[in-house]
Amino acid sequence: MSELSEVPATESPVDPKSTATYRLGLAAVIGLAVVIVVVLGVMVYGISAGWGHRAPAAVTPQAKKPVSMTLAPGFRILSSDTQPGRLILRVRSATDDEVWVLSTDDGSVVARIHGEAPKE
Repeated sequence: MSELSEVPATESPVDPKSTATYRLGLAAVIGLAVVIVVVLGVMVYGISAGWGHRAPAAVTPQAKKPVSMTLAPGFRILSSDTQPGRLILRVRSATDDEVWVLSTDDGSVVARIHGEAPKE
């Protein structure tokens, strides 16, 4: 037989746990396990602390106060219409036909259009 194929009986096989490759792999596994535990801890803390919830709006809309208006004596509402932020009223009295454009924010009169009432 050849000399290369013979292994002396006095040498013991190399323990795989003592090699540098094994120790490097073990260190990588332990390091990644620590990273996973830290990330999970941060996620649990973030969920419990409310991270990811939307912050409240910087400007919260104020509740609008109800607007109360009284028609002048002798006027009556013929029709009404709305547009964004506006209320349009067509009113009539014995002598006038008018169109009132009112702000829905505060009830102020934006415009008033006068006309003669039709003769009946």
